[in-house]
Amino acid sequence: MSKKAQDLKLMSTREICEQLRISSRTLERYRKRPGNENPFPEPDCAYMGGSNKWIKTKVEEWQRREMSRPVRRPMSHLNLPRDVK
Repeated sequence: MSKKAQDLKLMSTREICEQLRISSRTLERYRKRPGNENPFPEPDCAYMGGSNKWIKTKVEEWQRREMSRPVRRPMSHLNLPRDVK
């Protein structure tokens, strides 16, 4: 497959969810993130009543940015000092 054809390969919602191991609802949450929190890109092909499609290279680029995002450790907000009595 040529480089140009590979750049234009489309992925469906199901393929993206399988690759990322997430539900379609989680993908929708990623799409609704604010601009400063690495939102998932809008679909490149969206038809009324049809499935959404994304260009594979855009999905992979989003994945790279997502993996380099700083994340808060789970439950870190609970690690507060105890009251001294």
